[in-house]
Amino acid sequence: MNNSYTDARAKLLGHLTSNGVVDHMFYGPTSDRYWTEPFKLVAVNMEPYGYEGTGRYEVVRDELINWIYDAGKTNTKTTRYTLTILGAVLDCIQNGSEPSRELLSSVYSNDEKIEDTLDRTVYYNIRAQSNSAKPQDYAAIAAVGSSEAGRLVWDEIMALKPDAILVGGQAGLAAVNGLIGSNYVLKFRESVSIGSTLIQSISHPSRPAYDHWCDAVTRITKWKKGA
Repeated sequence: MNNSYTDARAKLLGHLTSNGVVDHMFYGPTSDRYWTEPFKLVAVNMEPYGYEGTGRYEVVRDELINWIYDAGKTNTKTTRYTLTILGAVLDCIQNGSEPSRELLSSVYSNDEKIEDTLDRTVYYNIRAQSNSAKPQDYAAIAAVGSSEAGRLVWDEIMALKPDAILVGGQAGLAAVNGLIGSNYVLKFRESVSIGSTLIQSISHPSRPAYDHWCDAVTRITKWKKGA
């Protein structure tokens, strides 16, 4: 863990404490392997649900494993699909694979590959409070983009020094556009480069969209080759 990430987390905690914020879900690397990865990937989805009233809650590896295998029987595959895309990016960059539907499908069906990807990347939800219902709260997610807590969460994400960030969904896109500043505009299913980081928008990974995901993987790998 590096000092900038530790400092960013401390500033976020200070803000929550001074403003009396009780409910907040924290995310971060689930393994020290992330910090040694030559190409660092972060995924930013929208919001969790079903965790209201849990207070300040650290989403640790075991919890994400539960999400991957749908331990709560919610029939939600967002986390697994997200890690499928991240795993495909890593495979293309580090093993020279070609982006394809077949690659994405093979990653998705491989438990070992999914868990390995979990340990090498970072998963976030941009809205740190849980929704009490399964349908997304678009307004609450988008509003993160104009909040001080949201800015501090984004500072924490950027302190991870990611080479690329995946942003899932329209509401997540709206939030991130509010956080990256008016000098940049991230369009749906397109990408924008901010310094040494590429930010790639994707449709919300709650259901298969292999063609669009393949496009996203291709954009990231091409950007890496040209960076």
